[in-house]
Amino acid sequence: MNKETFLSELSEKLSSLSETDRNEYLDYYAELIDDKLEAGMSEEEALEPLGDAGAAAGAILKSIPTEIDPDIPYVENHAVIDCTNRYRMDNGRYNFTVKIPAGTKLKDVLIEVTRDYQGTPLFCTNLSYLDASEEYQATVRPDYQYNGGSYSYNGSDYYELISEKPSENGMGIRLYLTVDEKHYMATDTALKSTVKGCGYWLGE
Repeated sequence: MNKETFLSELSEKLSSLSETDRNEYLDYYAELIDDKLEAGMSEEEALEPLGDAGAAAGAILKSIPTEIDPDIPYVENHAVIDCTNRYRMDNGRYNFTVKIPAGTKLKDVLIEVTRDYQGTPLFCTNLSYLDASEEYQATVRPDYQYNGGSYSYNGSDYYELISEKPSENGMGIRLYLTVDEKHYMATDTALKSTVKGCGYWLGE
């Protein structure tokens, strides 16, 4: 692999990032490679420590800090955002059906993954980064169980989040979304609650 191919593949793997953020990482890697080339290394030698573009992208996406701001007044509202179904698949992976307003971008949905039934946070990211990161071993895809085979129904889009379990106990999720300066959450608690619940849990 050469520098051009590596950067092209990295750009594709980081497509969930904003253009500004993606270009920042591409510039960083381009400069890193150029420094090694200027030191007399071949392209192959310069690229070897970086691994493949997928691994590099996974490390980048995992390192992007995302937190739930404790000062934002999120309100539980299952009509806006919800986990409508969850089950363990035959292959052992975990499946959560996520409902969000039609047209919402995955990068705008924050997801807090939990490590136990009590809702202890494991990490926080968003659905777009989660889907793009090989580290998380997760996929987010439209759920075609609605409206005669469309993933949109009654003003909402539905997605299947499918993941390996991130902790030895299983996996849980909480969901957060800001729309028109209003903050909504789905944490498996009472409607209109501003105190987050333990989340939607799937255990072993």
